[in-house]
Amino acid sequence: MLTIILLGASGQLGQALQQDLTALGTVLTPTRQELDLTDLAAVKAWFAQQQVDVIINAAAMTDVDGAERNGALCEALNHQLPAALGAIAKEKHSWLCHFSTDYVFNGKKAAAYVETDETAPLQQYGRSKVAGEEAIVASGCRHLIFRTSWLYSSTGRNFLTTMLSLAPERQEPFLVVDDQTGAPTSAIDLADAVVSIFSKIFAMSQEEARAVSGIYHLTAAGECSWYEFATTIFHYAVDEDLLEQQPEVLPTDSQSLNRAAKRPANSRLCNDKVNTTFGISMSPWQQQLTECLQLIKKHTETGK
Repeated sequence: MLTIILLGASGQLGQALQQDLTALGTVLTPTRQELDLTDLAAVKAWFAQQQVDVIINAAAMTDVDGAERNGALCEALNHQLPAALGAIAKEKHSWLCHFSTDYVFNGKKAAAYVETDETAPLQQYGRSKVAGEEAIVASGCRHLIFRTSWLYSSTGRNFLTTMLSLAPERQEPFLVVDDQTGAPTSAIDLADAVVSIFSKIFAMSQEEARAVSGIYHLTAAGECSWYEFATTIFHYAVDEDLLEQQPEVLPTDSQSLNRAAKRPANSRLCNDKVNTTFGISMSPWQQQLTECLQLIKKHTETGK
């Protein structure tokens, strides 16, 4: 049985991964109280006491606007921690699985981004994620870096749960940008894909496994704007009886919102590499959304 250490287990992706990873082996999930991930000396000391086959880093600072105000924390979690984990994985001959973002790109490309496209982030968050990627690659450890986009889940704070929580009491229309395009991706589907990929890797020879180490794009199939995502959330939520009526949503542009961090207009990522390498084909974003809303409905009805 494999020994897997999962960092960030309390987050939306971490929770989804924790459920799936038990099929591969023993999963250790140190809490924030047990391990301060901003204290690199403590991280190195803790890992020195562990036997580990796979390190999965689902911890990150994902508050894009907050990163502009707290660059030090962003740098610590998104760059320095992955760099330290890369060195640890190299020393222990472990795999390192890390998650990155569509925000490593500036969004000016007309087509979907592929893994070899030049990174050019527009904000501190993206710059820190690029630095984290580069540090892992430079460490020489066996790694899988998954760039994903617009992540959401049935739990925690994300675009989906925020929209659903605000909708019942909302008097004025929602204003949602329609000039950013990407693929909303369910944390549950992302976790399923990652665990499937690792099951394939551990069925390979060491030489074959070493050859697939690298960066991969992994998002839901299809694309939409945030405006289209919001209207679809409310339409589907009414169908699932999670909302009595569909709130009004009006399109706006990014400049009008005047947010602290710039966002790329084009966040589309091409999944061809992960499909070709591992035979992983992600379902359409609409299907992932439907399944997530059904899960929320089940939680609401059963409390489980």
